[in-house]
Amino acid sequence: MIKFIFTTLLIIFFIRMVAPVLFRWLLGMFIRKKMRNGSFFYTNMQQQQQEQHTSSGKTRGNVKIDYVPEQPERKHFQGGEYVDYEEVK
Repeated sequence: MIKFIFTTLLIIFFIRMVAPVLFRWLLGMFIRKKMRNGSFFYTNMQQQQQEQHTSSGKTRGNVKIDYVPEQPERKHFQGGEYVDYEEVK
């Protein structure tokens, strides 16, 4: 019984005191590494630029529209039904 209580207290101490410090340290190391590489802010932008260049062999900025679907005829909205309400606070 004493061994169980001691183990439980040790686990609670680790979760409460050591895990947050360890997590902050690991997160800081990860961010510092990304900042040194210069890939923290620009990875997504670089991926998008590479996809644009590889997916279309054309130059950037040209737009070609192959098909424009017909728009369905819209009826003019004449208003709706008035609904009473009470504000509940």
